[in-house]
Amino acid sequence: MAQTPSFVIINDNGAAVRAQINQVVAALRSTSSSGVEPPATAPGMLWLDTSTTPPTLRLRNTADSVFEALLDGGEY
Repeated sequence: MAQTPSFVIINDNGAAVRAQINQVVAALRSTSSSGVEPPATAPGMLWLDTSTTPPTLRLRNTADSVFEALLDGGEY
């Protein structure tokens, strides 16, 4: 599970920039999975909500105001 406070990489020294990039990549790889909404959002963003059983894949709406359920881990 990984989330990031921001997807913006600030201009900094090499090690700090690399750490920021690694944090963003980890969040993308895990679909920002967590039991709470990610702090940094954007329209169309995916989030794996692990607070539900089974976990629910959610999509940020175009107004960037709420995550809407897209898929859950149930049988289809």
